[in-house]
Parts: sequence; C-alpha cells; structure tokens
Amino acid sequence: MEKALGVSNSMGRDWLIWMKRDRWIGFWWCLPGSILIAAALVPHDRNQRYFGLVVDQWAGLLVCAILLGLAHFLTRKVTANDGRPPALIRETKLLNGVSVQGFWFMSTLALQLSVYFAWGKHYGIPFNPFWAGLFILMGSSCLTGAIAAKAWPLLGWAIPFLAYALCLPLADGHPQLRGVLLGLMFIAVALSFSLIAVLQIRMVERQSEAH
Repeated sequence: MEKALGVSNSMGRDWLIWMKRDRWIGFWWCLPGSILIAAALVPHDRNQRYFGLVVDQWAGLLVCAILLGLAHFLTRKVTANDGRPPALIRETKLLNGVSVQGFWFMSTLALQLSVYFAWGKHYGIPFNPFWAGLFILMGSSCLTGAIAAKAWPLLGWAIPFLAYALCLPLADGHPQLRGVLLGLMFIAVALSFSLIAVLQIRMVERQSEAH
C-alpha cells in the first residue's frame, strides 16, 4: 500500500511538516472547474461577442491560461528548495513527472495526442465523439502509467478523465451540462490529489510509529 501511494521506506518524520503543509494544495485545481461551471450556469447571451469572441470562448482561454499557470506554480511550490529535505524534493519530482521517466511519459503522451488529432482530422470525426475519445485516450494513458510504473498518484488524473468521458453521452444536446461536467472533472481532480496527499501522510505517520 505504501508503494502504491508513492510512499518509500526513506520517508521520515522530517517529511511530515512539508507534506502536511502541501496536502490541500491540490484544491487549486477547483479554480478552473469553478470558472467552467459559472460560465455554463450564469445566464448570458451565448451569441454576443466581446472583442471578437463569445463568453464561452473567453472562459476557455481564461481556463487554459490558469491551467498553465497552476501547473507551473504548483510544481515549483512542492519542489522548492525552501528547507525541504533533499530526498523529499527528489521523491516529489519523481511523482510529479519532473524526472527522466516523467519526460518520456509526457513525450509519449504528446505523440499519442498528435497521432489522435491527425487521425481525427483525416477521417472528419465529429466534435462530440472526438472530444470524448480525447479524454478516454488521456485517462487510459494515465491509468496505464499508474499501473506500469506503480505511480498511483496518476490516478488523480486518470479516474476523473475517464469518468468525464463516460458521462459525456448524457449531455448530448445540452451544452450547459457539458460545461458543468468539465468543471466537475477538474474539481474531482482536486479532490483526488488531496485525498492521495492525506493517505500519504497517514502512511508516513504509521511508518514512523512502526520504527
């Protein structure tokens, strides 16, 4: 169980203060989810353009910018050389893909996505099935990585991605519901990462008590 959660035998009590400090940091992923849900539910003219774009398009651009900013900020936050034990920084980088293994995983995923987009364009796949297939591809890739590399924190991405893709057929013909589901997916990611962080802390505490 410890290995499944990314808890190694080298973890000690000096790690706990930092792990507890970062355990709720995953809730930042609720921010893009909340924006998507608000954009879907707040009444507005969906055909009205502002500076050439409708509200939904502006919301999408804002979410993309926030996602890039969060990925950069959170990675720097949990790997900062601010007094954390060097072993904790190395372990955190490994679990967050900031390593050689992470580079190859992301490169493989990028190649898969490139082939998928080229395939979809070549065969003229309609947007709805293409969009659902995109998240099935990303979710299954994260799931495979979690199982193959025993990097179970990847389930924090895999399960919400797959659940979102499987729920999309329920929202056919309901664009607002599709927006809500996408927002809920990001909130599920936030909850998953925070749950994993709490379980990791409990495992380290038990490991320390056993020694």
